[in-house]
Amino acid sequence: MASRDYYGGHGPGIVGVSISLCCVATILLALRFYTFFFVVRNKGAAPLLWATIAWALGIPSVILYCLSASYGLGNHITIVYDAPKLTTALLYEWIAANTICFSVWFAKLSTMIYILEVQGNTNKIGKWLMIVSVSVNLICYIGTIPIIFTQCTPAEKLWDETKPGTCDGVYRAFVWATFTGAWGSMTDLILAFYPTVIIWNLQLRLKLKLIISCLMGLGVVTAVCSLIKTIEFGRLEAVKDSTFEIAPLMIYGMTEMWVVLIASSAAPLWPLVRRSIQATTTPRSGPSTFNGLYSGSRSKYSKTSRRSKYGHTYSEALKSIDGDSQDGMVPTEGIMMTRSLTIRRDDVQ
Repeated sequence: MASRDYYGGHGPGIVGVSISLCCVATILLALRFYTFFFVVRNKGAAPLLWATIAWALGIPSVILYCLSASYGLGNHITIVYDAPKLTTALLYEWIAANTICFSVWFAKLSTMIYILEVQGNTNKIGKWLMIVSVSVNLICYIGTIPIIFTQCTPAEKLWDETKPGTCDGVYRAFVWATFTGAWGSMTDLILAFYPTVIIWNLQLRLKLKLIISCLMGLGVVTAVCSLIKTIEFGRLEAVKDSTFEIAPLMIYGMTEMWVVLIASSAAPLWPLVRRSIQATTTPRSGPSTFNGLYSGSRSKYSKTSRRSKYGHTYSEALKSIDGDSQDGMVPTEGIMMTRSLTIRRDDVQ
């Protein structure tokens, strides 16, 4: 283990952000499992599966970052230049950077699948916009691995500057990282704002629309982190205090990874939050009809007809009477969908 003298600078910040956000994401994921088994009754397994994979990839990243910080990464180069495990710390940082990419992607996949399950077969343009955006994001992350580890020849020079060789691929890596970061930010914004389009078309109170839109809109934070991370990566080529100035890149990368997972868990936890609110504010006289993400709410169908001097007008209405929306995300007093048909008689003057 490295001496405590090497642990300092931005090191405590790296460890603090990594562990604290990891704890928040872990708690939310545990609550999602509780919601899955005891609230929504095993509905919505796919988003939960991908979120779990994202979490599983995030844990090694936290461990590697904490080890890197303990070995001196995040502290000034004048202090840690002779740290016995500094090269190991740099190697761990590059490995963690790749696992973070895939953790972020699986969290985005979880969010996308959740949105697709909520919207059903509606809005095919929005559906394919998300699919294409997330798919290109995956291609970018896969391409990141060889581009990062071929920056230098030999590859070991990337984390051990004492090795003889060259690093002619740094600019190529910067260009790729810039494109990947920009595309990732765009994907985050799509996943953050597109659900608002779905929610805004429902007959809900404005307050509920705003609450749910804000929960789904946490992806804006990840978009900002992705942009800042891209900027920080571009600065690395010119920095002199590399072990110290790499820390913001690590912190924003870790923040992006956990916040995107937290954002993907926010909306699926609404059924649990709603049930908890109902349990504390209203007496329960019997079994709840609420069943979360795919609640089988009962509906009331009515059909009316009226006659005017120009013909007949038929109206049909379908209304939820359980107070649960079909997606289970939102509490409602009933969602009404109406359809009218007018038959005109040309012989009537």
